[in-house]
Amino acid sequence: MRIRRFLKAAATFSFLAFAAVTAPCDEEGVRVLVRSGGPSGEAWSASLVSALARSALLDSVIPCPPGRDPAELAARLSCSLAVDVVSEIPAGKDAYSRWKVVDPLTYEALASGTIEGPSPTTRELAEYWWIPLVEAAEAALPKVKKTLVRVSAAPGTTVTGLSEDPLVIPEEGFLDLPLRVPVTRPWRAVSKGAYPESGYFAALEQGQNLEIPRRPLRLWTVEAGLTMLAFPEVWAHRAFGEDRYFLRFGLAQYLAGLYLVDEEVGEETPPAILSLPLVMPGVGFGMYFLPSDAYVRPYGYVSAFARILLLKGALGFDTIAPAGTQAVLGAEWRAFPRAAVFAEVGAVFYPFCDGFLMSASRGGQGNDGPYLSLFGERWYLETPLLRVGTRFTL
Repeated sequence: MRIRRFLKAAATFSFLAFAAVTAPCDEEGVRVLVRSGGPSGEAWSASLVSALARSALLDSVIPCPPGRDPAELAARLSCSLAVDVVSEIPAGKDAYSRWKVVDPLTYEALASGTIEGPSPTTRELAEYWWIPLVEAAEAALPKVKKTLVRVSAAPGTTVTGLSEDPLVIPEEGFLDLPLRVPVTRPWRAVSKGAYPESGYFAALEQGQNLEIPRRPLRLWTVEAGLTMLAFPEVWAHRAFGEDRYFLRFGLAQYLAGLYLVDEEVGEETPPAILSLPLVMPGVGFGMYFLPSDAYVRPYGYVSAFARILLLKGALGFDTIAPAGTQAVLGAEWRAFPRAAVFAEVGAVFYPFCDGFLMSASRGGQGNDGPYLSLFGERWYLETPLLRVGTRFTL
């Protein structure tokens, strides 16, 4: 018995030495994904993982979660092999483990077999039960087909969709990815200081290259809008924080605007152009709630503005309401690469004002139709504030 064990150990050592020379070298290591099923229990699964992990040719062993296809998951995790085992201990019969070793990229069974014998103890499981399977897995390594595609992008770019885990492009500017072909997969790439990119990669043959473009962020935007669909105004935006936040500053005005009302019998129709000697410069801060490649980008901002009268002999702050604040929610749709349309709704609050005069200047109607106004002696609130317009990225 000792001689047989010695000869078996010597044969195993010789095989491992030979395989270490002939097996291909993988810079990321040789990873194996293992699925162990059947009613045999967790001890069998643990001993299988342990036996494979002790191999000098296998760098890491990854258990397969329940319900997942081991070959498909092994390809996504860039594993060299997928091992699928079903073990049973029938009553009154020998135990057995049916196994196969699969190439994750081709689904080809590189080796298969059955281990059979009297029901092993925990020690026997750990010592010799899995030896045929481990040897078969090691012998299958030179047969694995490497189907590689290349992903080229700016260093540091994070690419999702092509593998189970996100890919980070190294300093070389490219990454060779084991991928079963032919296959079509959606991808999205994010790079600091650039717009996100996305698309579909149709890998039809080995060696194809996915070239991911990089468009640097444009930080300045100008917008032309209409307040209450009547009064034009102009604002500029300066983006920061990877185009998530923005500062805005600009000018709203009542110098010229549309005043369209229905004609009434016996009443003089007012002119279509309304002019009031009032301008409102302001600044604000806002943020987008979705990334810049979203089909529609909702956002919100708050701003403060001054009310300046342009009357001869009375140039300066409006004495009724010298300043105001507003809170706005909106959404923009990028109709063209550098142009977007937007719509907003918000509320305007005037602190430290004459609330009664502000209400009177609005017609004194309080709540009329879709508009709501609330006021006190030193404050005034009105909503909704409606704006539409167009933004152009510089």
